[in-house]
Amino acid sequence: GNDVQLQQYYNQQPYPIPNQQQYPNQQPQILMVQNNPEVEYVNTNEILSWISCLCFFWPIGIVAVLKSRESEKYRLSGNIENARRSGEAAKKWAVASIVIQTVLGIIIMVVSVVTVAN
Repeated sequence: GNDVQLQQYYNQQPYPIPNQQQYPNQQPQILMVQNNPEVEYVNTNEILSWISCLCFFWPIGIVAVLKSRESEKYRLSGNIENARRSGEAAKKWAVASIVIQTVLGIIIMVVSVVTVAN
């Protein structure tokens, strides 16, 4: 009873398998992708921003990452001057993140050494 019905159900093909005769004029498609040669290079400082965010003081590193993304958007839209400004701002925020974390690390080490010594 049920086994036969299940076997018949699973052996059905609800959709026909297409063969070459159904689509005789189909040609392979070729897609060519080219970079826009008019987009000028601008240093967005994205790598430095991500390093500062992931390895150093992340609250300020996030600002650096956002500024580097903003720089990339400006660059792609052709607004080179704003792209440079945002890229420089990203660099400043990333350096601030690195400096703050380094200073905090030194303070914590000094306090730890002084506390252990007493």
